[in-house]
Amino acid sequence: MLRKIASVSILAFSASTSLLLSSPALASRHCKDVYLKVINNTGNEIKVIDLDYYDPAYQKWRSEPVPNEVIPNNQVWQETRRLENVNQKNIRIRVEYRIPDSDRMGGWSREVFTKESSPRQICSPGTIYEITLT
Repeated sequence: MLRKIASVSILAFSASTSLLLSSPALASRHCKDVYLKVINNTGNEIKVIDLDYYDPAYQKWRSEPVPNEVIPNNQVWQETRRLENVNQKNIRIRVEYRIPDSDRMGGWSREVFTKESSPRQICSPGTIYEITLT
C-alpha cells in the first residue's frame, strides 16, 4: 500500500511540475526573431558601429554586436536577431553610427551619432524595430 501511495504522489508531482514548466510565466526570457531595420536617409553613407536595446527590468542598454557596416545613402541595413532578457517587455533600440569626415582623408568622424527607435514596442517574436536616419 505504501508503494502505491508513493507512486501516486510521484505522478501528481510530475503532472504539476510539467504544467508549471509549460506556463507562460516560465516562457523564454529571450525575444526571438526580432527584425531590426536601419534606413539611411542622411544624404551620405554612414558606418553603423553599434546597435543597442534598452532592458527596462535592469534599466540599462544592452549591446547587440554588429560588424562595422557601411550603409550607402537611401539604403537599408536589416537583420533578424534574438534579444536577450527582454521577451514581452516594452523596449526601444538605438543605433550608433559615424559619418564621413573629409578632414580625415576618406575616414570616418570621431564623433558618434545616435538615434533611438520610437515609440517603444513590446518585444515578441517577429516584432519590427525600425530607425530612419535623416
